[in-house]
Amino acid sequence: MKPDLEVAIAALEALAARKGPLTRHDARPVLRFLALANGFRDAWQVAVRDELAMACTEHIRSVDPRYLGHPAYDLDYTLEARRVLEDRLKGAEVTGIVLDDVLSAGIRRADSLLEGRGSKESWGRT
Repeated sequence: MKPDLEVAIAALEALAARKGPLTRHDARPVLRFLALANGFRDAWQVAVRDELAMACTEHIRSVDPRYLGHPAYDLDYTLEARRVLEDRLKGAEVTGIVLDDVLSAGIRRADSLLEGRGSKESWGRT
């Protein structure tokens, strides 16, 4: 990884872990990261879309109606997969990357099935 990118990522990680109000100084590593990412924007978008597709597929398949009622169904795994997906979606949205309609529809179907189990509040979606 490029040294500048490593510094920007480390600053972002520190910022995310810190509590309290943000300042203009806190915006610097984010702006730096976005500027660095812009240098390879097309490759970035391909990689992010691939990661989103994998996270979407994991969530969608984990909410298979054939298994939702099974006694050994791992609801905790499904809820964690959905939480991780939500984090990735928020991150992608910040950089202007949105899901295609097919994946969005699949998430809505899976969320609807999961909501039918009364688990919506467990993964924070409103």
